[in-house]
Amino acid sequence: MLFGIDVSHHQDWIDWQKVRSSGVRFAIIKASEGEGYIDPMFEQNMRGAAAAEIVTGSYHFFLPRYDPLAQARHYLRTLQELAGGQATLPPCVDIETPGLGKSGFNQALKVFTEEVFRLSGRTAMLYVSPGFWKSSLPVPVLSNYQLLRSGVDWAAEHPLWVAHYTSGWPCQVYPWAGWAFWQYTSAGQIAGISTRVDLNLFSGTAADLSALVES
Repeated sequence: MLFGIDVSHHQDWIDWQKVRSSGVRFAIIKASEGEGYIDPMFEQNMRGAAAAEIVTGSYHFFLPRYDPLAQARHYLRTLQELAGGQATLPPCVDIETPGLGKSGFNQALKVFTEEVFRLSGRTAMLYVSPGFWKSSLPVPVLSNYQLLRSGVDWAAEHPLWVAHYTSGWPCQVYPWAGWAFWQYTSAGQIAGISTRVDLNLFSGTAADLSALVES
């Protein structure tokens, strides 16, 4: 597995060369939120990480109270304007704010990811904790010990970035058979970053990580 981080403006200014020297191989960077917010450090972080030869990705912080189509368009517009031409990991939606009820949230998230695919041709990754996923979206239904199709089966087509802070292995999250990225703590300390930072692992080799990268 490969070691990486995710950051936003909360990490302030980052010395990306020191981050690279600490063993970080990928960084997933906050781009946008809601319908109009852009992280003020997004462009600087994307350019700095790339210059340090760190594989970059981005994420959008999803707010269910806003139009999912408008959010997807805002996210992709931000990527085009501030990271256009830069090869990155798949776009990602950060899911951690409740609202809409399970069916409504499920539908809004599908609309968002479908619009991301329509605009970019890329399948969005989903960032979520096991607890939030189970409490905020539909759950599988068992009948006579057989699993019936549930409202979240569509998510299996999307890479999973699971957030689970545990001393053991992360929980299995239905409908995925595993995970692509695992955020295992929010209290990491890395050379080049003055604040605490989220730490992650990628389930694969450097070649596997490179295979996910597109411009």
